[in-house]
Amino acid sequence: MASRQRYQKGSLLRQCRADVRSEWVLRYRVTLPDGSRVQRQAIVGTTQKYKTESQAQKAADQVRLTINNMSPAVQIPTVGLVARHFKDVELNQSNTRRSWSTKTNYCDMLNLYILHILPRWEKSLMLDIKTVAVEEWLATLPRKTDRGKPPQNATKQRIRNVFSVLFTHARRHEFVPIGHNPITLVRQSGKRSRIPDILTASEINAIWTESEARERAAISIEYGNGLRISEAIGLKWSDIDFDEETASVNKSVVKGRVGETKTEISKKFVPLHPAQIEALRAWREVAPYPEDDAWLFASHRTHGHKPYYPDMMLKRHIRCTAKKLGIEKHIGWHTFRRTYSSLLVANKENVKVVQELLRHATSSMAIGLYAQTFSENARQVQSKIVDMVRNAPLPERPSTTGQPVVHTVQ
Repeated sequence: MASRQRYQKGSLLRQCRADVRSEWVLRYRVTLPDGSRVQRQAIVGTTQKYKTESQAQKAADQVRLTINNMSPAVQIPTVGLVARHFKDVELNQSNTRRSWSTKTNYCDMLNLYILHILPRWEKSLMLDIKTVAVEEWLATLPRKTDRGKPPQNATKQRIRNVFSVLFTHARRHEFVPIGHNPITLVRQSGKRSRIPDILTASEINAIWTESEARERAAISIEYGNGLRISEAIGLKWSDIDFDEETASVNKSVVKGRVGETKTEISKKFVPLHPAQIEALRAWREVAPYPEDDAWLFASHRTHGHKPYYPDMMLKRHIRCTAKKLGIEKHIGWHTFRRTYSSLLVANKENVKVVQELLRHATSSMAIGLYAQTFSENARQVQSKIVDMVRNAPLPERPSTTGQPVVHTVQ
């Protein structure tokens, strides 16, 4: 007769180390292939991190999930326990399966949206979660966001996605039966509450004309190539080939952390228009760090060791310039990428060329385009966009005197 599998809680002890550290240790037993049982122990954490036994017991629950992994029938964890286990196992610094930026984004999502999930579902067992109950809960979310507004559809969709990730994690570790994920059936629209703003060629030209050398260089790269801002900030002067008129996109910077580009297809050369080269040369002449190994937009606060924080450039300069020009649209760095894409589509360019210029990866094209230079057709198409912007007529600038201000293109 087969022995009954039991959920073991183990015994939690406090141990002192030779280096004067004191740690909480969970002792438990494992069964060897020959049927004998031996004692093992797992470190839960230091007494400095978990000051009381109740705190240590709560942290030890995540260890108990692992040691009882061979007995899924007797372990049905709660949502809160799986959420903590997911962060400790999947989002720790030693896990190299995910990039730093991806783990940071997951942590941000959990730290932000878990505030909605845990108050309602933290103590609920994973197997007790029902699709319709979650769907109705999302529809009536009363909690407001940090900005004081009710969560929009996109926010609710992200909440649902985080919930689904927790079930995926629970299935991988056999905390719930394989295939069990009621969140996949939850209906939640991600429809935007408003359409994102797109700039016209005239508006971009006006903002560029009124900007200083650094902002001109950044705007030129953004509207002329549609780079993700993390990729533009990750450029160094050595990445710019002024003779060949190209830029090598090979890294990205997210929250001051240097890492790989979003996809493999993103890591490639992009064409530069002579007008972009001219703007970059003008910026390099006055840049405090013009050396080849220096960042294109180096931060003076870090003495050039790190790139400038892009949101500061956006908030303190570009948006202020747009407001001064009477442009009321909400401008973000991704606005330039959307505009670039929209201008390409409006020109009825070839879909393959558009995909090549935007460096969007697909399963069928990633291998064929990786590590290849852009085609001459792509350069011609990219040049059309830059010419369109630089030759666009400047809109009349509002004046306090009531007379329109005449722009002078420099």
